[in-house]
Amino acid sequence: MYAHIAPHDMIPPALMPPLRVRAGRAVYDIANLDEALAFARANPYPKGDFEGLIRRLQSADEPDEIIEAGNAFRWWAEANAILVERSLPG
Repeated sequence: MYAHIAPHDMIPPALMPPLRVRAGRAVYDIANLDEALAFARANPYPKGDFEGLIRRLQSADEPDEIIEAGNAFRWWAEANAILVERSLPG
């Protein structure tokens, strides 16, 4: 018997919209929770609930948890002044 693999098990949950953050002079586009987790681990800025953020990013499974984890990443980035606002086209 084959194990059932749901599509969300293969594709990291997306952040809608993707976020742009900076670390030093570098700017990164964060499109999903795996990228958010990797960025946060590599750049443990002190403001906000960093440990709570990591837990949310690691454990988000259900749609409401994914939204909450994405919001937590955004709030953490805002608290640490690393969120880069995208300019409007035009």
